[in-house]
Amino acid sequence: MSFYLVTGATGFLGRELLARMLKRGLPMAVTTRRKEDEAPEAAAERFKAIIAETNPDVSFAGTEVLFADVSEPNLGLDPALLDRLEHGGEPIHIVHGAAEVRFDLPREVMEKQNVVGTENILALARRFADRGKLHRLDYVSTTYVAGTRTDLAKETEIDVGQGSRNEYERSKKLAELAVDRERKRGLPVTVHRPSIIVGDSRTGKASSFKVLYWPLKLYARGQWKLVFGRPDCPMDVVPVDFVADAMMHLMFEPQAVGRTFHLAAGPERQSTIGELVLMAEKFFDRGRIRYVDPDLYMKYLRPFIRPLIQSMRPGVAEKGGVFLPYLKANPSFAVTEASALLAPAGLAPPRVADYFGTIMRYAKETDFGRVVG
Repeated sequence: MSFYLVTGATGFLGRELLARMLKRGLPMAVTTRRKEDEAPEAAAERFKAIIAETNPDVSFAGTEVLFADVSEPNLGLDPALLDRLEHGGEPIHIVHGAAEVRFDLPREVMEKQNVVGTENILALARRFADRGKLHRLDYVSTTYVAGTRTDLAKETEIDVGQGSRNEYERSKKLAELAVDRERKRGLPVTVHRPSIIVGDSRTGKASSFKVLYWPLKLYARGQWKLVFGRPDCPMDVVPVDFVADAMMHLMFEPQAVGRTFHLAAGPERQSTIGELVLMAEKFFDRGRIRYVDPDLYMKYLRPFIRPLIQSMRPGVAEKGGVFLPYLKANPSFAVTEASALLAPAGLAPPRVADYFGTIMRYAKETDFGRVVG
């Protein structure tokens, strides 16, 4: 059996993936950052409490909590610990999910966390591989490396000349290109690309209420009834339980090594902004949502409307601005590679219409994350 080294376990997807790994009883070490002047014991307990917020029944027995920073060489891990990992009895299976996911951070921050951080993971994986100690590396990317594309993005494609709509997309594309270079050099890597992740399709539980949730929160509170977007714009949404279950299956599938998988709804199951709007109108019953053409807004109306929005709803203009490109046009994501390995295991993404009410009920009950569910 392998020994697992996991990063990014406190993220939305990371929490659910780690919970599944813990329930399977896998031997592992999980990295987290320690706050300045925080005692190691307190930092470890804080980390465990974060995971327990959405998975209170997990056991950390036999799991090490390591204090690390992916932006540092060797993740800033203690040399003695690295020596122990290199000379331990089990091969190392790295699961790298740590990333900065905000859309509004400057380039230098995104590159440090997402590009340099991934390069440091790759260097560590190569170090283990050169010593015959690496089993494999599972890397969490995003379907939105596709950036400004509006066609069908394939799992076998990374950079086909597309631009990026923000520094997050750009940094993840650069990071995945670095992963691909090492993969071509023989590093055993699997790349997982989720699309927009929302709460659990069965319980509605979520540990993050961003992206899709943010405009719906404004509408649910009666604060906003406009969409600066197009009703026919594709929106690929998947519940976190599907993504975590899919990753767990692929992480133990030998045929997944060396390949990339879109953990997405795909062209046949994706939704549109128009469909999501209708669901929201029906669920929250806050009145009809109106559309404003995004090109018209950007070209003619923005200089007049933006200051008005800012005066009426402070912060809405800035936060909404980062999502505006995703309301205008999006690519669709082929799921051919993923389906070939997931379908035989009975894993397929549900349509958002089948669980929209479930995730919105949880969001409403917890006031979109203000109250722990």
